[in-house]
Amino acid sequence: SPAAAGASNAPAAASRFLTQASFGPTYNEITRLSAMTYAGWIDEQFAKPQALHRAYLNQVSADLVATGGTVSQTNFFDSYWAQAIAGEDQLRQRAAFALSQIFVVSFTDATLRTQVRGVASYYDMLGEHAFGNFRDLLEAVTLHPAMGKFLSMLGNRKNDAALNIRPDENYAREILQLFSIGLNRLNPDG
Repeated sequence: SPAAAGASNAPAAASRFLTQASFGPTYNEITRLSAMTYAGWIDEQFAKPQALHRAYLNQVSADLVATGGTVSQTNFFDSYWAQAIAGEDQLRQRAAFALSQIFVVSFTDATLRTQVRGVASYYDMLGEHAFGNFRDLLEAVTLHPAMGKFLSMLGNRKNDAALNIRPDENYAREILQLFSIGLNRLNPDG
């Protein structure tokens, strides 16, 4: 529904919309949205280029070469919060955040604790697929090395009864339980 330009509640409605579609409205963005349609704002957001965490880490890494330092989790979080708070692609950042709450990888996991670039790449992938379809997103998540390490499917071997090898089914179970329809499928009438 269009934002009602000139209506006394337009700034309040614009603020509410931006609170849901971004990481928080600014006065300038509320004023701008009050004079346009929500669809127009969404179209603008779809057209904005994605800000990449990898690009930020590459720049930090180049700066650290002189001191012999390496990128750290702190550098990733600096990039994450800078984009969330002040990034131009607010809708993409908000959608990628929502996806990251479902398709979780974490530095708290021992296998990813030192994989700063891998986690940054994973979050960039979520942003890349934020406006796409579920099939492409699930494939990208499945094939990303960070998810392979996080849910222990990287290097997973297929079943071989003769050698008593059974595949790790952790990721497949997570797809059913968390990433899709769940363990019980409802009939169309609920």
